[in-house]
Amino acid sequence: MRKTLALSMAVMLLGISSGCGPSESSRDVRKTEAEKQQALRDSTFGSMAEAMDRARGVEQLQLDRKDRIEAALEDSGNR
Repeated sequence: MRKTLALSMAVMLLGISSGCGPSESSRDVRKTEAEKQQALRDSTFGSMAEAMDRARGVEQLQLDRKDRIEAALEDSGNR
C-alpha cells in the first residue's frame, strides 16, 4: 500500500512539474507588436480587439476636438 501511495505521489509530482517548463508565452516575446495584434484578431477575442481599436480611435477624435476648443478659447481670450 505504501509503495502504491509513494508511486502515485511521484507520478503526480512529475505531472505537476512538467507544467513548469517554458510556456507558449515565452515564444511570444520574440513576436513584433503587429504579429501579436494579428494573432489576437485571429483568436476568439478578435471582435473585442476590434472594438477596443475603435474605442481608441473615438477617444483620439475627442482629444483632438478638445484641443481645438481649448485653442479657440485661448485665442478668443487674448483678443
